[in-house]
Amino acid sequence: MAKIRVKVDPALCITAANCVGIAPKLFHIGDEPYAELLDKGGLPQGNSYAWDATTEEMELVEEAAESCPTRAIVLEKL
Repeated sequence: MAKIRVKVDPALCITAANCVGIAPKLFHIGDEPYAELLDKGGLPQGNSYAWDATTEEMELVEEAAESCPTRAIVLEKL
């Protein structure tokens, strides 16, 4: 596992929801006009969340970030 922080820039996110399609257990579109992150229990964490990610979660976040048309998703390894 690797400690990561994922951020969604609300100013760039256009809610295309590519991230939700790729990683629905990690991202969702809620009441806010941008994608939000979900914790391991599925609870919304806003536009920034840090956790110990599995290899599969890392791959999904990387794929989601690459698929974002506005590059609103940023992955930081901590």
